[in-house]
Amino acid sequence: MTISIGVCLLFRNKFRVFLGEMAFKDEMVKMPLIEFILKLENGKKLMELKNLVIESQETLFKYTRLLLKCYVTSVWLVATLYLCSPIYEMIVKGDSSLRLLAFDMWFPWSLDNPVVYCASFIFHAYAGYLCCVAYPGLQLTIILLLGQVIRQLRILTFILKNLPELVTEIVKGKGDQWQMYCTAVLVQCIDHYIKLKRFSNRLNVICQPFYLTLILVAIMLVCMCSVKIAISDKLSPDTIKYYVHEFCFIMVVLMFCLLGQQVDIECADLELAVTEKWYIFDKNHKMDVRIFKTALSQRMPIFIFGSITLSLPTFTWFIKNGMSFFTLVMSVLEGI
Repeated sequence: MTISIGVCLLFRNKFRVFLGEMAFKDEMVKMPLIEFILKLENGKKLMELKNLVIESQETLFKYTRLLLKCYVTSVWLVATLYLCSPIYEMIVKGDSSLRLLAFDMWFPWSLDNPVVYCASFIFHAYAGYLCCVAYPGLQLTIILLLGQVIRQLRILTFILKNLPELVTEIVKGKGDQWQMYCTAVLVQCIDHYIKLKRFSNRLNVICQPFYLTLILVAIMLVCMCSVKIAISDKLSPDTIKYYVHEFCFIMVVLMFCLLGQQVDIECADLELAVTEKWYIFDKNHKMDVRIFKTALSQRMPIFIFGSITLSLPTFTWFIKNGMSFFTLVMSVLEGI
């Protein structure tokens, strides 16, 4: 949490720039081809591209808002369960001297005084619910930006896959200018891909500490929640919070790994699309295709640490290490 909030505060100005550059001000519509087709009302493939640009932006914001609501609700539920658990335990035990707090934390003062205890508990509640706002906010910002990268890669793939048909509808047939327009559209796609890759690299440099921390902390928390569930009454009210907490962290890691995997899939699809029907173009166009394909072969990997990328194999590694850690802790506890 400290590293995540540190990333958020340290790079808040850059995140504002990123959101303005990629999310709220759609860079895709600045592409000359897209500017042109947004003014048109005819052409089958041109209308498909126009609808893809408009609807994909609306869909991205729609699902991001929905995800934010679900995520904040889940985190609030986890925090509330942690806050209610000590209250429930004190009521059940009926011990008026018992001083339980929502989250285990060391304080340089005694909690025997009810006033001090109440103040400490209120601070716990404040800190817990503050994290419920800050943590999902940072994660959903990154998810929105990665989603925008995926969206724009998908649009570029559609353009290159249907390049002959799109240009034919623009120039009203395969005239003398058809070849020139095809090459011009390809150059626009290359320029936009370069901008997109630069943005992805800048975002990745900032978010690498967050990705690494998320994976490592998730391994530890999933392990400890599993241990608490294993050694506690499986259906007790106090144990429910560990089920919810573990499930939430697994879903968060899975969500980021899916996004990283989808970026790689979209890059692979774009690499295939750029060579679609290459043989019908002239020599200059084929040269541009070779150069672009070389650039696309590098993909846009989202690195966590070293050569480890954010992908589904990484999620599998995360689950395996969490279970290995769980087995180790349980064997130690059984030995004690």
